[in-house]
Amino acid sequence: MKLRAVLTAATAGLFCAQALAAPPVAGPAAAPGPWAKVPALPTACYSSQDQWWDQSAAALDAVQQAHYRQNDVNEAIRQQATEAFSEDPMAVAARMQQAMLDDPQNAQKMMEQMMQQGEQTQTEVPAQMDKEKQMEAESRTLMNQYRASLANAMAPGNARWSALKKRYGLAADANHPGESGVPDWVWNEWHVIQREWDRGYEANCVQYFAANGAFHAYMKRYKDYLVLERIPYEKRFIDEPALQHYQSLQVSTTGWRTTTDYDAAEDYIEMARTLFSERATTRRCGPGPACQ
Repeated sequence: MKLRAVLTAATAGLFCAQALAAPPVAGPAAAPGPWAKVPALPTACYSSQDQWWDQSAAALDAVQQAHYRQNDVNEAIRQQATEAFSEDPMAVAARMQQAMLDDPQNAQKMMEQMMQQGEQTQTEVPAQMDKEKQMEAESRTLMNQYRASLANAMAPGNARWSALKKRYGLAADANHPGESGVPDWVWNEWHVIQREWDRGYEANCVQYFAANGAFHAYMKRYKDYLVLERIPYEKRFIDEPALQHYQSLQVSTTGWRTTTDYDAAEDYIEMARTLFSERATTRRCGPGPACQ
């Protein structure tokens, strides 16, 4: 997960003060968002039953490529602002001072907003970082729960396989009865074990990978956090002050757009790929008559 660095209170204060020297200008219209590229989560137990793994990889690449291009545009604008300020900082300071003298009431209001934002930064930044850590911890807990639940579901098959290995004289770490010369009774028992494993896996699968399963429920909570909390937070504490800064320096923001939704969409896809990589590729017992 990625949480964009926030502005320091001092930097935010400078941006707010500079805004006094420039009329309010609306930010550029946002381009279509990256969420449209994010594929729906899979619901099948086996990855061979859908194309989601390849689709999610392609979606992640598409979002990242668009993100890189937008970063280049934003960085060029930031560089222009840096150069504009560096070329004549005294003129910038003079404009700020004159703006405060021309409109002392608005200056006072802006200073109060600056102080308020500084106070909010001190409380909301740690809170946001804590929430990010909480979501990460929740995903790890859920993964551990899934693996423990799967181990329990597979236990009957594992026990039967251990018994067969002992009876037939296979090594303790064997994962198959053999290639040739295996008696029919061993193959028969092996297919029973495979079916047992498949039943256990599929029963457990429903609890996690189905549309109403635990992984889908977590991913909904995670997306809600990204869209309703993290994105608005970063827009408020990072994007808005930056735009005010550029506009106060009379730097064109044509082409600029926030990238916090790119970060969020990438994190969402990567989290989904982490969780749903736990799916088995296909059933252990093949399509032959012995596995019906």
